[in-house]
Amino acid sequence: MGDEIAVIRCRNLTRKFGPKTVLNNVSFEVYPGIIGLLGPNGAGKSTLIKLILGLDIPTSGDISLFGKTKVELGKVGFMPEAKAIIPSMKGFEFVAFAGELEGLKRKDALRRAHEILDCLSMGEARFRKLGEYSTGMIQKVKLAQALVHDPDLLILDEPTAGLDPPARNQMLDYLSYFARQQGKSIVLSTHLLGDVQAVCDQVVVLNFGVCLASCSLEKLVGNKANSYLIEVAGNQIDAIIALGERCISTQDMGGFTKVFVQCDSSLGINNIASQILSAGGVIKKFVPLEGNLDDAFFALLDKQRLVAN
Repeated sequence: MGDEIAVIRCRNLTRKFGPKTVLNNVSFEVYPGIIGLLGPNGAGKSTLIKLILGLDIPTSGDISLFGKTKVELGKVGFMPEAKAIIPSMKGFEFVAFAGELEGLKRKDALRRAHEILDCLSMGEARFRKLGEYSTGMIQKVKLAQALVHDPDLLILDEPTAGLDPPARNQMLDYLSYFARQQGKSIVLSTHLLGDVQAVCDQVVVLNFGVCLASCSLEKLVGNKANSYLIEVAGNQIDAIIALGERCISTQDMGGFTKVFVQCDSSLGINNIASQILSAGGVIKKFVPLEGNLDDAFFALLDKQRLVAN
């Protein structure tokens, strides 16, 4: 990444709780931009976030932010997944209170609260009590309190959770704005792969405490030119054997197999279909393979499972 300083760098990071290893020798580095933190439940994402925030310490290894091992909390803003509001407070009061907790004077905290709430199109709703807010409004206020002290790094835990499609798209637009226009680096921890593919530059994939990938989104998704997905039923084994080197990889789906192939002409496509049918296979689907995070993500999980077995 050139001469840029890593926003987050982990080296051999391990965290154990008694006999249980939650993070196992995790090493990665990510640079300015929007970083997707992905992994199923129990992957170790929450523990990693606590370590980044300095709320926990590793059993071994180290972690640094902006080239420094001591976390400067003033440079970090955190939006938790939990509701984490004070229902009796008004929206602007809650955001200003968060600013004061970060060391801003009351006057500056109020000014910043209104600036951020304006940016998030909160309008007159900021003067209502948080207990009256919809899920979408609560998510906006949680984002505002993470931004109020003008941090360099935002760590957002499921920021689109519970949002309907328009509100979800609006939240993603806000994230893009703060990253592209205001120079914030953002860690987006989410289960929604579509959100990551929509806005992220880089990805870190965890599962069972192991880092399966840390790279650009483009590298993970890969170049899918002249690649196709075929869903094959019937005599699946013979059909796959008949394809030979044209078969890039396969994924057993139970009643059928996903087969990934590569060819560069319509004649080649027809040839592949003929080979499958001649071998007793049944073609359920035959479509161009676009760069897709879902496929890349689940392929990583499948590979880890196969290695473990």
